[in-house]
Amino acid sequence: MIASSLTKQVNGTILDGIDRKILALLQNDAKLSQAELAKAVGLTAPSVNERIRKLERSGVIRGYEALLDERKLGLDITAFVEIFIEHPKFESGFIEAVRGLDEVLECHHITGEFSLLLKVRVEDMAAFRRLLIEKLNSVRGVRQTRTLIVLSTSKEQRRIKIDTNLKSTNLERSL
Repeated sequence: MIASSLTKQVNGTILDGIDRKILALLQNDAKLSQAELAKAVGLTAPSVNERIRKLERSGVIRGYEALLDERKLGLDITAFVEIFIEHPKFESGFIEAVRGLDEVLECHHITGEFSLLLKVRVEDMAAFRRLLIEKLNSVRGVRQTRTLIVLSTSKEQRRIKIDTNLKSTNLERSL
């Protein structure tokens, strides 16, 4: 395959300008119809459909979700919880345990004093206390936790920057 400045290879997947434009549009509004996407990128709806399917199969598009207002759903407390695992042999068990907790939105391995960083959302402080003491601290290998309670959020987004300035090419694509 010929590489050019008009395409961008990401983890073995070639994305051209049209793919990146489709991704940017879907990030802004995943409910856009394929006809609307086709009009925006200058292709037919079946062509857009095929590109979206290829992006899904390659894992570039991992899924679609609705953004909910957590406060309107009664989830008033957001916190970040640092977890210190006493030995690496306990990490996989802890990670498996938090995967089953709906209150845990994110779990990240981090550098520094602690092993993991969790982002959690709960109804109130009583629910947070139950989560911390009864669910997180009770997992084998947890030696210490440190919590940061969010007072307010100025920015929270899931969108990632996509360079849409590159134009499409007729090069072979690996998708």
